[in-house]
Amino acid sequence: MDYKLNICAKYSLYPKAQKAAAKNILRKFLAEMPEGTIAYIAGGAPRDWHHGWGCRDIDIFFRVPADHNNDLAATLHLHKHYDRIHHKYHSYEYDGQGVMSVHEVPATKFSNAKSVQYTNVQLIRVKDHPLKVIKDFPISLSRIWMNPEGEVECDLWYRSGYNHYTIYEVNTKQYNYRYLEKILPRFSAYTFIPKYWTGPRPAEEQIKEIKC
Repeated sequence: MDYKLNICAKYSLYPKAQKAAAKNILRKFLAEMPEGTIAYIAGGAPRDWHHGWGCRDIDIFFRVPADHNNDLAATLHLHKHYDRIHHKYHSYEYDGQGVMSVHEVPATKFSNAKSVQYTNVQLIRVKDHPLKVIKDFPISLSRIWMNPEGEVECDLWYRSGYNHYTIYEVNTKQYNYRYLEKILPRFSAYTFIPKYWTGPRPAEEQIKEIKC
């Protein structure tokens, strides 16, 4: 089940302005891609807005219709207008999520809004439907996304983690700790539960209090 979120009802103008600018960026990007391209902003940006913060970058996950002409047109357009940075993602093993390429561009290429003047946009091309990729993110706090209409949604894992100040390791399809090194210091109020956490030790194995 997915849940719609009222992102900026109680927050400052900055995340509201960034969210509005990001919506326009997403729409402009889709307008220049082949018809039928599907794209969402996911992960860090909508998560930060939902916590009342500005984001540092905007990740657009997208898929181009799988026919030769559209594929070629999209590939040529990306290589001509954007800087490819796919090598930076290898350390996070994003290839396990079907990432085909990653390109980066300053947000100012799409928007003159002051709220994104120091923000980069990462264009992450994936093989599967973007929502399938997003809903398979291994860390619960990343399972949040925005569609081209500006609606922000999350899945059950994100909702549960947000409500209980908990970051869940949902799966271990990739090595997650490089990513967690970045995210845990920013969410110091949250506890972290690994995928294979088993809970307290049995009573007979626990360290007993010794009275002197």
